[in-house]
Amino acid sequence: MPKQVRLRRGTTAQHASFTGADGEVTFDTTKKALVVHDGVTAGGLPVDGYVKLAPGSLMAEQNIQSRLTISGGDDDSDAFTVTQKSQFYGTMNCDDLVLARRFSLQQEGLVYAANIALNFGSFGQKRIDLTGNLTLTTNNVANGRNLFVRLKADPSTRTLTFPAGWHWIGGAAPASLAANKIALLWLWAWGDTDADITARYLVEP
Repeated sequence: MPKQVRLRRGTTAQHASFTGADGEVTFDTTKKALVVHDGVTAGGLPVDGYVKLAPGSLMAEQNIQSRLTISGGDDDSDAFTVTQKSQFYGTMNCDDLVLARRFSLQQEGLVYAANIALNFGSFGQKRIDLTGNLTLTTNNVANGRNLFVRLKADPSTRTLTFPAGWHWIGGAAPASLAANKIALLWLWAWGDTDADITARYLVEP
């Protein structure tokens, strides 16, 4: 039968009053974690704050309660990529956010239909190629969300209809998009209803 090697062990409370030798490793039976000692720190340094690279489930939740620095990547590679929808809490202003290179919003092409709902909870950029008249509605509107929508008309002039509650800046709501023209619709949400949306419309000459 193979030999077993067992480390000195004790509860978290017992570790709190214990100072191990420099380089000594013990086992915390409360946290079920290894504890590394340096000869001076009472309680040692528990190895329990790691992040699992493959936790076994895409829905597993892991918390990092410290500052995080990512230094990988290069001028042509992304150092930080988020695949799914994400939320960042806290105050962020121009002094807090430094963009050294590019900042991109994921884009989706919406299949033309006479009535299209703009989902504020999905991709930040959308494009619609018009083959008929268009009426826009919204869903998942929430404070702080915004959308960029590119509209492109086919060889016919197409009428445009927008929610009545939107607040337009720089001009009134456009009634149509001329044949073969491209327009950009920029929407900001300051609440969770159409009445909280500010809109700006630009069209090529």
